[in-house]
Amino acid sequence: MDKITSFELPKWITKHKSASLVLAGSATPALSIQDLIQLSSDKQTTSSNLSVETLKLNLGPGNGSENLRQQIAGLYDEKITADNILATNGASGANSLVFQSLLEPGDHVIAMYPSYTPLLAIPKAKVGKDISYWSPDLNNQGQSDLQQLKDMIKPTTKMIVLNNPNNPLGTILNLEMQHAIVALAREHGIILVVDEIFRPLFHDSTNPPSFLELSEENDNIIVTSSVSKAWGLSGTRVGWIATKSAKILSQCFNLGLYTIMAIGTIDDAIAAEALSDRCRPQILAKHLELARKNLVLLESFVNKHEGVSWIKPSSGATAFVRFSSTGVPVDDVEFCLRLKERKGVLLAPGSLCFGLPAAQDFRGFVRMHITGPPEKMQAGLEAIGEFLG
Repeated sequence: MDKITSFELPKWITKHKSASLVLAGSATPALSIQDLIQLSSDKQTTSSNLSVETLKLNLGPGNGSENLRQQIAGLYDEKITADNILATNGASGANSLVFQSLLEPGDHVIAMYPSYTPLLAIPKAKVGKDISYWSPDLNNQGQSDLQQLKDMIKPTTKMIVLNNPNNPLGTILNLEMQHAIVALAREHGIILVVDEIFRPLFHDSTNPPSFLELSEENDNIIVTSSVSKAWGLSGTRVGWIATKSAKILSQCFNLGLYTIMAIGTIDDAIAAEALSDRCRPQILAKHLELARKNLVLLESFVNKHEGVSWIKPSSGATAFVRFSSTGVPVDDVEFCLRLKERKGVLLAPGSLCFGLPAAQDFRGFVRMHITGPPEKMQAGLEAIGEFLG
């Protein structure tokens, strides 16, 4: 395995955590046990299920409890069962298990770009330089070109890696494109990996299926996710791999026994209850309301200020906003540093946190968090407006 690149996004946020208005993140507000009980449609049952005083802290099953895997399967259509699920240590654990289990030197990988950095860096470390980047057109509402993807395929192409909904763009691949990508992967025998951690945070009436729901029995289609982003439980380190391929699931399970062995018993219990029918609808409604309120505020800000542009997110918890001066994109790193120093607002610079090392692909872009408290977004936007003058 080659040397892996520096993961700049969490380092940036940690380094500048003293900012008074941190708008650089992506998780929905953290929920407490009491929050889950209050949101539940059956508070007595939820309270009982989350009472961990008598829970035996033994080592649980290596693939997660049956209850947890059933609740995860319930996020998809009725064809998905607990047998299709492998619980992991967060989506980070899920993605790492997939790449470490399935990629080898000499394989070629095609990865969506921009994307969450580990979806690019870990495959690259595994296969070396033989990785191609499939980029949406940021000047055309983030539309993706299927022919461009087709042209990237080589005889050695082993895997296509997508981030849908996309982080940082907040865009989704439409249903026609989803079907086309699945058909392309199936035709060439390519493994399709889709990080769907921001599903189902869809801000409008669009509700596309999971890529998992488009797969046939034993298809090489894998989706990963966790309870971190849409469900407000980042501190509950529960994620999952979902696939109809028994072979792939077995390979990932085996490596998981070497690396994480099993997820925490308490984490398992909390995640299972949060994803139950008692809690899940109310959690999602709460977080969608935050996103929609913040999008109204952010859209007004973008429309008001010359030199500010964006692709309006249709999903997820982030927006990618570009700042320009006299038509030239600003130095986004310097912009974010000065903004934090003068106004206490922290944004994530696009070229540093999402661009390839030494590249300037996303100069002028910053990632902004859209699922935090609206009052925080309002205060942050007012401060940025003052900074812009």
